[in-house]
Amino acid sequence: MTASLNRLSFQIVRSLFIVVCVGLLSLVFVGHNAINIADHNARAQQERFAAKRLTAAIEVLPEQQRSATVWDDAVEQTAARDTKWMDDNLGSWMQSYFGHDENYVLDQANVAFFAAVLGEIVPPERYAARAEFIGPLVAQLRENMAEVSQGEDDPYEALAEVAVVASVLIGDRTAIVSVIPIISDSGDIAQKPGTEALHVALRYFDAELATQIGSPIELDSAEFNTDPPAGHQAGIPVTSPSGDVLCWLRWKAAHPGTDLLAKMLPVLIAVGLASGGVLLWIVWHLLRVSGQLQTSEAQARRDIVALQQAREAAEVADRAKMNFMSVVSHELRTPLTVILGYARLGKNLRKMPPAQRLEEVSHLGQVDPALLQSSVEDVLRTATTGMEKIERSGEHLLFLVNELLDYAKMETGRLEVDPEICDVLEVLNPVVDQMRTLTDEKGLKLEATMVPCLMLADVTRTRQIVINLIGNAIKFTDAGKVSVVVNESEDKVHIEVSDTGTGIAPHELEKIFDAFHQADGSFSRSAAGTGLGLSVARELAHLEGGTISVRSEVGVGSTFTLSLPKSKLPDPS
Repeated sequence: MTASLNRLSFQIVRSLFIVVCVGLLSLVFVGHNAINIADHNARAQQERFAAKRLTAAIEVLPEQQRSATVWDDAVEQTAARDTKWMDDNLGSWMQSYFGHDENYVLDQANVAFFAAVLGEIVPPERYAARAEFIGPLVAQLRENMAEVSQGEDDPYEALAEVAVVASVLIGDRTAIVSVIPIISDSGDIAQKPGTEALHVALRYFDAELATQIGSPIELDSAEFNTDPPAGHQAGIPVTSPSGDVLCWLRWKAAHPGTDLLAKMLPVLIAVGLASGGVLLWIVWHLLRVSGQLQTSEAQARRDIVALQQAREAAEVADRAKMNFMSVVSHELRTPLTVILGYARLGKNLRKMPPAQRLEEVSHLGQVDPALLQSSVEDVLRTATTGMEKIERSGEHLLFLVNELLDYAKMETGRLEVDPEICDVLEVLNPVVDQMRTLTDEKGLKLEATMVPCLMLADVTRTRQIVINLIGNAIKFTDAGKVSVVVNESEDKVHIEVSDTGTGIAPHELEKIFDAFHQADGSFSRSAAGTGLGLSVARELAHLEGGTISVRSEVGVGSTFTLSLPKSKLPDPS
């Protein structure tokens, strides 16, 4: 007997250990992939936003210049070579208001006659050191202006929109260079096409510009550097018109998945420890129940030696043990299948089409942010649904274990209740709300008709009885409704649970409260849970001073009535 008990205990512990380990490994795998996807998506999103901000920072220079160059005064004062006016409007003002590092005004021969660096007037000859790098852009602007002016009597409305702007390597520094013509805004000043003065603005890619680009989109430690991003950095290139990489905008890449894991790690550890404690508790109680069953079997065998009549009882005990393990395995397998199913679903998450689309479009770098956001939400929504299913399956496992414990206590005479005066509505309303979820999932209607009254009952145990009765009704009802009705007589409160299910044959009514009863006399789960529900429920009702009765008609349905002692509030006098 000891060897058999040890084998059974080993099998139970091994099975639970395998299930838990597989579940944990699956969750770790799913979590790791989810973290990587979240980090990858966040980085791709930052790169897209940064690219848009960088493009906007480059393209805005001509608009900033036109605030002072498309103007009659600009044409007249530059023609008059008014240095003070040019400094106030095209030099120091451009630097202080827009952050332009260098500004130059060129004549029709593309020779500078005004220069300002960092808001200070410098000799125009300073431009000669820049002409090698800026000259091609100036020539391009003149060519564009000639094309726009060709065949036009008054081309200046169109010329006001002409500009050439590009990223250029000047010496060892990269700058945005923008060249635009100085044009009359009224048309009152006569200008000969090809003789217009030009305004050149330079904005270097420096720390200030990196901050302006990165701060609105929360780029951490944004900077411009000639070296490409490495390690935990992300970045986008700054390219010349020919496509050569001039420098990089780099920043510390966002890792929302990794950061969230770091914040949740203490909680996950605490949950893991708590789960381990619960698992040990479940194992201990399962082993205890198994030990009790083994003890019962040994006693039956001893009775066989003492009495010939005990042979039949021993056979029943053997059959009970085998079917009990089958029933327990069946009931435990159902919620465990849900848990493992969703764990495996997470394992295959990266094979799903949304993830494939996500990787593809992230590689190309050409996708609408809303599509990526939708994919992330699809992943989070799938993960949330799976966790809800796992939570409900875990609650069902706990309910099954409690049923086994109650049955063990009943068999050893240690099942207890603690009656008190309570309102039947306060006892039943939470149960009805809880069970309504199950009826909704099965497409049944749950009706409740209850009158307020007081009864003497153990609140927790009474709820357990009603849960079993409603659970039975739901299990054996495929269409129609389940009803809960409360009424009272002179000394009793009656709680009726009715269904429109298949009903129970008359010769079976006396046996349905037997544990593991089945119509052919073998052991099965005739009630909710593991086949112990009605047996335990009847014993609890008896301990509370009440009864459970049943009436049923095959093909019509069944009604279980729980009757408990009626009570009233004490007389205040």
